[in-house]
Amino acid sequence: MDPSPTSPYMTLRGPGSPDRVQAAELGLPALSPGEDSLASVLVKRGLLTAEQIRSAHAYGEEHGRDLRQSILELNLISPERLNQLAFERLSTLADPEPAAAPAAVPATPISPDRTQYHRDVRKDLQEKAVTSTLSEFVSLILERACDCEATDIHFDPQENGLRVRFRIDGQLQDIVFVEPSMATPVVSRLKVVSNLNIVERRHSQDGRITIQHKNRPRDLRLATVPTIFGEKMVIRIHEVMTDVTGFTHLGMSQEQADLLDKLITQPYGAILVAGPVGAGKTSTLYNSLERINSPLKNVMTIEDPIEHRIPGVNQTQITNPAEMGFSDGLRAMLRQDPEVIMIGEIRDEETARIGIRAALTGVLVFSTLHGSDAPGTISNLYNFGIPGYQLSSSLLAIVSQRLVRKVCPYCRVSQPADEKLLLSLELDPDEHRDLRLNRGLGCPACFQTGYLGRTGIFEIMEIGEVLRDLIFQQIPRDVLRRVAVDLGMRTLRHSAVDKIKEGLTTAEEAYRVVSFS
Repeated sequence: MDPSPTSPYMTLRGPGSPDRVQAAELGLPALSPGEDSLASVLVKRGLLTAEQIRSAHAYGEEHGRDLRQSILELNLISPERLNQLAFERLSTLADPEPAAAPAAVPATPISPDRTQYHRDVRKDLQEKAVTSTLSEFVSLILERACDCEATDIHFDPQENGLRVRFRIDGQLQDIVFVEPSMATPVVSRLKVVSNLNIVERRHSQDGRITIQHKNRPRDLRLATVPTIFGEKMVIRIHEVMTDVTGFTHLGMSQEQADLLDKLITQPYGAILVAGPVGAGKTSTLYNSLERINSPLKNVMTIEDPIEHRIPGVNQTQITNPAEMGFSDGLRAMLRQDPEVIMIGEIRDEETARIGIRAALTGVLVFSTLHGSDAPGTISNLYNFGIPGYQLSSSLLAIVSQRLVRKVCPYCRVSQPADEKLLLSLELDPDEHRDLRLNRGLGCPACFQTGYLGRTGIFEIMEIGEVLRDLIFQQIPRDVLRRVAVDLGMRTLRHSAVDKIKEGLTTAEEAYRVVSFS
């Protein structure tokens, strides 16, 4: 298509428009002038994300389509909405000096195509369970789970069949029910492609599959366990956010991002990331490694499993803990002259002791462990038998994080803040009298939950001189927390309240994830 200024479908806005942003500024691939204009307008207005533009661009290169046609074929936006933008462009060309300011774009985007797509997931899979072959049906389940950005797929054996559920934004959603005649073959097919023993049904097994989804490899980890009605299988879909331009894209405030940027450039010490399973700890570590990865440094990791491959980083996977566990692998790694080490998880006393000693001997150590908050993580390390004098000398910071669901942009509504709610969030009602809070009504795009997507909330406890002295004396966690807050630490609760005030999440979601007591 001709990308000249008279082509409304390609050049939707003129160069002087406030919506005009170079696609390169958004981290998009090199595009033609017309496609660059189209992409920048769609992203600037919040109608599409940069990731969706990249997917459409890759689809177009593969199938010989221009960007506009790729967007329509992938159902990323409705033809009506795209035509509306074209009409605005034609109006601008006809009247280059508008008499009045243009009408504001509604804050809530309209996306009937996405809504229709999510509505059809259940129906599509239920139909394919009858009409498609076994391998096609299993492949479609995996593909639809990736499309819905699910983190887990659950195959639950029932007395009358197999229930399939997707965990989307941390919540399980019923997707399709498989008839008894297909239940065992579906599980067996998944065991075959993941190289598991299909005859063994009395013991748990672990396997993995790598699939291609939208021209990107996706690593799937399978785990089975026997139940009264057959084998239950859970598939974890690893999706690590590494294609971000900074820690703020993970959910950190600018102040927190600047602090962590400073900490990860230190020559030695330990930075630990704490939180429950599925809190995004690994994403934070991987982004830290990518930001400091350099040909001048020997960066090594020991993981179980390797969730993302980073060029230039020497990554070791624990395939059989009986042969080589974290502690054995870590000892061997320290003989490889490393500058930076990432330990996938501190699981036992020996691994904790070796990691802390490495931080004392000139190595920058990253790792994760389970903990309720940053000060509580110090107590967990005490329980691992690490004395206070070693912790005080080795720790640089403790990062604690959670994931909260974001309000769905397709059914979002705004309402005045209730005074009782403000008081429960420890906000002054007089100071926040005009504050409006967002919530989702529920729509097919968010499976009627009112939430779509997740973002992180963080607290970063930097270990300065005052806290070092307290850790040396093994002071209890409550005292550490009060001192850290007095020194300026933003707690998980403060971060959650900030997200509520910004309209990204709701108070109900914050209460679900963070303790306000």
